[in-house]
Amino acid sequence: MDAVRTSVREARQRWFRRLDLAFWMIWAAFPVVIWLAYRHNTTASASIAASLSPEQAKCAGIVTNPLDMSRKGQMLFWTLFLFQLSFFAVFTGILHRMVHRFARGRIFVSETLQGVWWMGIILVIWPFIDLITGNTVAYALHEIGDVKFFLPSYNVDIGTIAGGVFLMALKFVIEHAILLQSENELTI
Repeated sequence: MDAVRTSVREARQRWFRRLDLAFWMIWAAFPVVIWLAYRHNTTASASIAASLSPEQAKCAGIVTNPLDMSRKGQMLFWTLFLFQLSFFAVFTGILHRMVHRFARGRIFVSETLQGVWWMGIILVIWPFIDLITGNTVAYALHEIGDVKFFLPSYNVDIGTIAGGVFLMALKFVIEHAILLQSENELTI
C-alpha cells in the first residue's frame, strides 16, 4: 500500500516538475508575446484597411495607430499597454511560484494559501481597474486629439470576478485541509 502511495506521489511530483518547466518556457516566450501585441497595436489600422474595399477603407482611419499619436498620447497609450501586460506577468508569476512549490513537494503550506488568496483578490479587482484605466486613457487621448471618438466601455468581466471569488473561497477550503492534515499528523 505504501509503495502505491509513494509511486502516485512521485508521479504527481513529476507532473508538477513538467508544469514548472512549462512555466519557464512561458517566461522565455513572454518577449515574443509582447512583440506580437506591439505589432498588433501598430498595424491594426493598416490590416483593417487592407481587408476592406477602397470605399470602406476610409473608415479604417478611425482605428488610430499609436505611432502616429502625439508624444503625450504615445506615453499614455504605451503606459496603459505596459500596465495591462503587467497584470498577466504578475498573475503568471504567482501561478509559477505555486507550481514551483508544488514541484518541490510543498502543496499544503501557508504560501499556497497566500498565493490562492492573492490570485483571487487580483481577479476580483482587475476588471474594475482595467475598466477605469482604459476609459481614463481613452478620454485623455480624445482630449489630446489623438483619438477621434471617445467611446467609453462599460463592460466588466463578470467571469473573471467569479473566478476570483471562487479562488478566495478555495483558500478557505485549502486552509481547512491543512488543519485536518495537521490534526491527522498529531493523532498518528
